Amino acid sequence: MDCRQERREEGSRPVPDRKANRTILIRTLVLMAIFGVLTFAPLFFRLYDIQIRNHQDFQERAIQQQTMDNAVSANRGKIKDANGKVLARSATVYDVIFSPNDFVKVQENWDAAYVSADGSIRTGKDGYYPRPEAAAVAQGLAEILGGDAEKIQKSIEKTGSYYEVLANRVESETEEALRQFIRDQHLSNSLVLNPTSKRYYTYGSLAAQVIGWVNWKNDNKGAYGMEALYEDDLAGRTGRVVTAKNGRGREMKYSFQDYYDATDGNDLNLTLDATIQLYCERILEKGIEMFEVQDGGFVIAMDPNTGAIKAWATSPGYNLNDPWGVVDPVLSQYLESVQNDPAANEEAYMEALKQMQLRQWRNRAINDTYEPGSTFKSMVLAAALEEGVVNESTTFYCPGYYMVGDDKIGCSKKEPGHGSQDLATAVANSCNPAFMMIGQALGAEKFYDYLEDFGFLEATGVDIQGESSINPVSASLIWSRQTFTAPSTKQNAYLATASFGQRFQVTPLQLITAASAVINGGHLMEPYVMESITDPDGNIIKKNEPTEVRQVISEETSARCRTILEGVVDGGTGKRAYVPGYRIGGKTGSSETVKAGEDLIISRGEDYTIVSFLGFAPADDPQIVFLLAYNAPKPVSPGSNLTSRDYYISGGNMAAMMAGELMEDILAHMGVERHYSDSEKAMIDVTVPNLVGQTAQVGQEAATGAGFGVRTVGEGETVTAQIPVGGANIPSGSEIVLYLGEEKPADLVTVPDVRGQSASQAQETLARSGLYLKVGGNSNYMSKEARVAGQSINVGTSVERGTVVECRFSDNTMVD
Repeated sequence: MDCRQERREEGSRPVPDRKANRTILIRTLVLMAIFGVLTFAPLFFRLYDIQIRNHQDFQERAIQQQTMDNAVSANRGKIKDANGKVLARSATVYDVIFSPNDFVKVQENWDAAYVSADGSIRTGKDGYYPRPEAAAVAQGLAEILGGDAEKIQKSIEKTGSYYEVLANRVESETEEALRQFIRDQHLSNSLVLNPTSKRYYTYGSLAAQVIGWVNWKNDNKGAYGMEALYEDDLAGRTGRVVTAKNGRGREMKYSFQDYYDATDGNDLNLTLDATIQLYCERILEKGIEMFEVQDGGFVIAMDPNTGAIKAWATSPGYNLNDPWGVVDPVLSQYLESVQNDPAANEEAYMEALKQMQLRQWRNRAINDTYEPGSTFKSMVLAAALEEGVVNESTTFYCPGYYMVGDDKIGCSKKEPGHGSQDLATAVANSCNPAFMMIGQALGAEKFYDYLEDFGFLEATGVDIQGESSINPVSASLIWSRQTFTAPSTKQNAYLATASFGQRFQVTPLQLITAASAVINGGHLMEPYVMESITDPDGNIIKKNEPTEVRQVISEETSARCRTILEGVVDGGTGKRAYVPGYRIGGKTGSSETVKAGEDLIISRGEDYTIVSFLGFAPADDPQIVFLLAYNAPKPVSPGSNLTSRDYYISGGNMAAMMAGELMEDILAHMGVERHYSDSEKAMIDVTVPNLVGQTAQVGQEAATGAGFGVRTVGEGETVTAQIPVGGANIPSGSEIVLYLGEEKPADLVTVPDVRGQSASQAQETLARSGLYLKVGGNSNYMSKEARVAGQSINVGTSVERGTVVECRFSDNTMVD
């Protein structure tokens, strides 16, 4: 074939359509792009989600997978009283953690080291020790921890687990025994003591409702009281140890480690004085037992000039080191009754236990309200004097009642009543008709003004939990101004009953804060418990300063009130609070009320009395003011005014008696000097000097110099014996018998009955038997009504001559 023919054949072949090819290519690429985008879009979106949107979350997950983060507990700050005594502190304790998975490896390592190929044990090998077995380890740990061996063994046998808690908060004494056990059993890879912090309360139940406690069972934070309120200051900052871990979650000790120091918490310094707090709690407990009190009580002691709380005790109380335990006798008795009730199941008991726990944790002196009774008359007195509607010369006539419209409101002293009396006498008598007249003279508007001015319609501002929930102006607490002042028959009754502290409610803290303004020159001070907060080096971070809310009455009116209120203790309804050598003022209170709502201890609707005493001293320059109350002393029978021990149920007969003893302890602790009147000096207890071995002349001079009379027996030149013995405390002016060259009689004498006798009669009766009188308690035994109510040694007991018989005095007058 020639070339021309070939060209003709080539020219006859179809020519490719390049345009169509490009179209197909473009379409293919577009489809590939579309399918590629559709295919990879979710992947790109997921990548965006991981890397951008949820970057932080996945980063945290990676860190959690790759690192082991162990907390390093910070020591919680101390809580101290006003004198630096530590009330609460933290110390290192240990959680006991066992790793069953690692324990299996411990056993495998032992097998590899001491088991031969034929299965025999190579006991002769260096370092041999018995194979660790679950049962033996569990038994050893149970003996150290005081736990259940069977329960511990079950935890050890959970071979898939790396973390089993065998015990929490093990003390340092047990720690050393555990470490020795770990060494002996070669368990260092499976048994770990994890350090943590435990709160210790030095004085157990002291100031429990104020201090509060740390709930280690939950979040290890303050649960109540100052522990909760100042959590951020006390807690400190937890440290961390961060290390790498492998895929199985085990620590890679030498791969990576980072350490962040823990910062200890700050110290909280309170205004509380632990000694005064102890006195308050002791007198509260004593009165509850003596008067068969059914519903506890409270005591608040305050510096009236600054508002600093010196003591705050409420009952029932509890042990801060075991806040879940119920130790109060009344609450424990109730729980026991539920437990022994055949009709009550376990659920009923647990509910009762919960209610009793809540009851003991509650700070009733700020969370609860009550009718103040006659203690409120202190504020009414101040308002009336300030407004000039009464003065010291104003007289009142009390026939035993007062008519308010058609209502006859009685006085504590029934007909014929107190008769004619001036202002000071009316206050000393706590005369209700007189105070209704005073309230009427003030008028409803002015009366309500002073309710506001004394702070009864607002929170006090104290730095303690619970006050913010109080709504003073409500139907159940205090009338609104419109209701109280609107002209009506009811309004007259409101004013009348309010004038002697009935039919409205306040908190105990409101009352003592207002009372402080009455006696401190008229200044309403904001109460506070936190004195300062200091860092671990002692540097002050925060400090509370006394804060005056307002001036309520003048300095002059305040001084007049102090003088009149001193008369309440000097012969008035508060005479049982009298303490020789101290000038004390105060006001008694007895408020009859109805228990509102459901209550597990006192039946709903049951009438009961709150007996109280508001006291301050020294009367001319008050340094301490306190409010003491007992809720529901139990009458011997329904409607009776007496307990089964013959105590008359009233503030004057009960609370004042306890207040005198409390005041004596507090003032002595504060270093307040006594100043005795001439009549008091005759009965002051003086320590008898030891005169045996002295010459007759020196012995007699020493005895008379100490304020005693002297009678000698014998004619020797040396004192060979004496009655009473040296060191005994007897009233000044008592007669000491010195034996000069003679032996004192060895015969026994019989203790006479001095009950019902006055102080001078009892002293004379005992002296005739060769015995000595010691006055017990703090009632005014020099008053003409005072009689011996009890004696320390039973009538008819045979004792040695010179024995001191302590007598407690009371009187048979029934006071508010």
